[in-house]
Amino acid sequence: MTKIISMVLCTSTIVLMNAQATGKVGINTKTPEKELSVNGTMKTSGMFFKDPIEKLGATENYTFIIKSPAPENKITAYNDSFVPNSPAPINLIQYKIACDPRDKDWVNQYDTKINSDKFLVVISSFGFTQPVRTNGPDWITPVPQIYAYYNNGTWKLKADYQGFAPASNLPAGEWTLNLLVFDRAYAKEINKTQAMGASTTGSASSPLIQ
Repeated sequence: MTKIISMVLCTSTIVLMNAQATGKVGINTKTPEKELSVNGTMKTSGMFFKDPIEKLGATENYTFIIKSPAPENKITAYNDSFVPNSPAPINLIQYKIACDPRDKDWVNQYDTKINSDKFLVVISSFGFTQPVRTNGPDWITPVPQIYAYYNNGTWKLKADYQGFAPASNLPAGEWTLNLLVFDRAYAKEINKTQAMGASTTGSASSPLIQ
């Protein structure tokens, strides 16, 4: 027992000397990147995070520590390096969709094949390559219909200037749709219909998030 303790104390002394020389301590790594770099598992009674939290570098992977509810209370680490091609909790996806030459600006139902049971899709911004107009003589401002909806297990996209179209001498337009795709395990979807009646003001009966 005495020999084992001596070995541990000796190892600890070496680590401390390394920290004094370089300012960084590495466990299971010869090239620590931070003041303390651990290549392996760690057990601790508490954890504190630096504020502000640093962004990941180009070659770094993300890790989420998830605690299951009681009675298991199990801590699970989810890391992109375990499954390199797995989606992140928040994904940025851009679609460029060329329109039908007959209508020039209508995307009625584009199937992204994104599983609607696992992910929540939000269109964050959009763009269209062609000017649009109406065939009538009056000046009318076109209002686009842009939204994502789920049907039959996947997310669909719709984009259209309803009642408008590019001029006949212009080529068909192309939509650029920028999507935020959230893992449903980290996101809540809340839908609330508010009837305004004859009033221009209103108030929710209770806060949806607080």
